[in-house]
Amino acid sequence: MSAGVALERLEACDLCGDRSFQPRKEWKDLLLFGPERWRLVECETCRLNFINPRPTRSAIPTFYPDDYPAHVAPATQPKSWHRVASAKDAPAPGLWNRLRLHFRQDISWYRFPRWHGDGRVLDIGCGSGGRYLDVLKGLGWTTYGVEPSQQAVTHATAKGHHAVVGSAEEQHFDDESMDVVTMWHVLEHTHSPRKALESCFRTLRPGGQLSLCVPNWNSSQAAIFGRYWWSCDAPRHLFQFTKQTLTRYLEDAGFRIRMIRTRTGATSWQRAYRGIANDLLGTRWQKDSKFLITVSDGLVAVLSAVRFFGVGAELRVIAERPA
Repeated sequence: MSAGVALERLEACDLCGDRSFQPRKEWKDLLLFGPERWRLVECETCRLNFINPRPTRSAIPTFYPDDYPAHVAPATQPKSWHRVASAKDAPAPGLWNRLRLHFRQDISWYRFPRWHGDGRVLDIGCGSGGRYLDVLKGLGWTTYGVEPSQQAVTHATAKGHHAVVGSAEEQHFDDESMDVVTMWHVLEHTHSPRKALESCFRTLRPGGQLSLCVPNWNSSQAAIFGRYWWSCDAPRHLFQFTKQTLTRYLEDAGFRIRMIRTRTGATSWQRAYRGIANDLLGTRWQKDSKFLITVSDGLVAVLSAVRFFGVGAELRVIAERPA
């Protein structure tokens, strides 16, 4: 399985508590090209899929390189569509702006929220703050972040974000202190999604909004690409979610789901082809091409119409803590 890495075995399912698992897949590390093999299992009761055994909390940082993309994202300034989406004084958009905003949100890695309450936003897994907190801070939001990487937190705090080092499962800010909490491609990295969502619920004020995104295990890409699917990112992606398992997690934590839909982005296609090329050619291509992402954004937005059938590459959720 893995030599020289501290491992732990999950004896009970994090979602339902059952102890009966079936082996599903065996994966390699497609990012760091390590020698380890990681086993994906499925809970026989709730059908949650997860890596088991897995690196311990103290061992998992070794699987995140120093140049991990989220940790070194450059500073970002708000664009005109960001102001329409998230500025405090943004007027209600007309038909044209609604269509334009829908398109921009669809091709954007992040979904940007409407102004909420006092504009206090917490991004869990904030990285260096680029692309999301930077934009919201530029629009007047008060920005907070949690991130395991000290290097990333140092960059984020230097830009004026209230960021702390820690895990998603821990609660770092006061109860009912945030208007919006975001977990964007973070939940699949946690050792306990249940604890992470419970912490989010406590941190949100009543009526506050949770914006969440995870890979979709029932996506067409997962079926097409198999072990080369971009989310077969073992051992960093410890869990794989479906609409059903994610819904149960959120409802168990106390959230009311307002929206759940799927999306397919340009990076997901590129990473799948990259995995295939590396395996067939023996190369070690690790970086996304910004040029290829940019030129394919429009086409990807059209192709992502599969989201209406629930088979897009990722699940995007808006949920709220009931008032």
